[in-house]
Amino acid sequence: MTAPKKEHQEKIADFRNSMADAIERARYFDETTVLTSRGKRVAVLVGMDFYERALAALGEQRVLVDSTAARDVNAARNITES
Repeated sequence: MTAPKKEHQEKIADFRNSMADAIERARYFDETTVLTSRGKRVAVLVGMDFYERALAALGEQRVLVDSTAARDVNAARNITES
């Protein structure tokens, strides 16, 4: 049996100020950071090794998205929602 993984929890607003620390914890110490919004757990930052193992365990593949295209889609969503 493996040891429990350390998990940090931060509000999204606070995470913006400590993102580098959270990335360092994920990258070098294999610790996750759970992001919360209004007390609800909404996202998680994990290390790449953990992410790749999770994809393999689930039998899923990743498809890289062009970041420019993603920004264009988000901009279009904002226009249509206004």
